[in-house]
Amino acid sequence: MIAFMDTSSLIKKYIQESGSDEFDSLLNKVNEIIVAPVYFLEINSAIERRLMEHNISLSQANWMRQESQRDLHSFHQVIWNDNLLRKAVELIRKYQLKTLDSIQLASGCLSNADIFVSSDKILHKAAKQELQKTLFI
Repeated sequence: MIAFMDTSSLIKKYIQESGSDEFDSLLNKVNEIIVAPVYFLEINSAIERRLMEHNISLSQANWMRQESQRDLHSFHQVIWNDNLLRKAVELIRKYQLKTLDSIQLASGCLSNADIFVSSDKILHKAAKQELQKTLFI
């Protein structure tokens, strides 16, 4: 199965939180992960936010940085181009999405993945309107 994964779900690969067990089960069925071109920025932002809020230790943050960097090379990334930009703007207008959420959903739409996976309720709600198969974790 080819899965487009939003960063809100992919963070579960690096840290135990609600939905992590379900995410791990899904990973066993996935043979290709596709991410948005903003994945690495978002994952680093999430790591730094958790570190600043004292939800993770410095050693955990360092491990997460290393793992996400390693994973970046194995994930397929949607290319940032005019098609992605147009689709993201269309989705902003249609669903009033935040900027990065519109890029995530536009990337998912253009990826031709078998499933769109997200842990963001607003993004998932819009994805259900745009895509045939979605999963909220």
